[in-house]
Amino acid sequence: MFVALVESSAVYHPETWWQRVLVADGQSWIWVGTLAIGLVLVAALASRYLYSLWWLHRLRLLRGQGLISSSSLHVGQCAYLQLLEGTEEQRLQRWRTMVRHVSPEAVEVDLPAHHGESELFVPGRQVALAVHDIDSLYVMDTHILSVEHGQLLTLRLYRQPLLHRLQRRQFARVEVLAPATVEIVGGKSIGRYAGVVLDVGGGGVCVQVPVAPAVGSIIRLEAPTLADVLPESTRLNVVGVSETLVDGHVEYRLHCAFTDMNTEQLERVARFVLHKQRELAASKRWQMPREEHLSPPARV
Repeated sequence: MFVALVESSAVYHPETWWQRVLVADGQSWIWVGTLAIGLVLVAALASRYLYSLWWLHRLRLLRGQGLISSSSLHVGQCAYLQLLEGTEEQRLQRWRTMVRHVSPEAVEVDLPAHHGESELFVPGRQVALAVHDIDSLYVMDTHILSVEHGQLLTLRLYRQPLLHRLQRRQFARVEVLAPATVEIVGGKSIGRYAGVVLDVGGGGVCVQVPVAPAVGSIIRLEAPTLADVLPESTRLNVVGVSETLVDGHVEYRLHCAFTDMNTEQLERVARFVLHKQRELAASKRWQMPREEHLSPPARV
């Protein structure tokens, strides 16, 4: 571009710079337009890059404070509801519920309230909604907007922009959703059951099965699709059991810890988790969340 401008000025030598731009053949306008378009594109890319850096910095600050966007809420999540007002006995009680609907303004949950308990849930009551995720517990302090009485008690809760994230596990975990066979070798549920490996981490796995062994039971896991990550028969210790609803029936998530994995096998699992995290980060590199999710939580 610069060479073309020099060549055109070598043919015609006007006195001022603006006259040098307005040459008789009009070729300079093409080069000037191309230069202007290029500068606009570079400015747009630079502004997008700077906005990405600003957003990542802000997101790190929020996560450093234990906060995360409420966009992680979705229909079908199992949760617990707890009162923030009332007697000590009422505040210590927890009700199992499920997320029914999520909108920008509210979250609807279904609650199988027993006789007399429906009187505890009235509009304006301060409550806490705790939602379980792969490696964390998300808590939202909110209040009840409305109550719908029916076969189930449907509560419409105010949706806060941010959730408090409570880390529950020492090791990071990634979703895998791999079919597996679980053999329970002790307790009342001895037998082999078909299940699904929900996630894998450096300390253990989470398996979904149709039975609930007692905490402390020993199980053996066989997951052919994860043969490159886990041994052929992995020995696990059940450290926690939680319920979930799948296609209208209750299944159980077994939170298990490795018991006899050697250093080489644990390093293989850690490399697998790191690889999956990099893939997830690469897929979300250019996805920008909406700004309203990062706004400070509203006071209620």
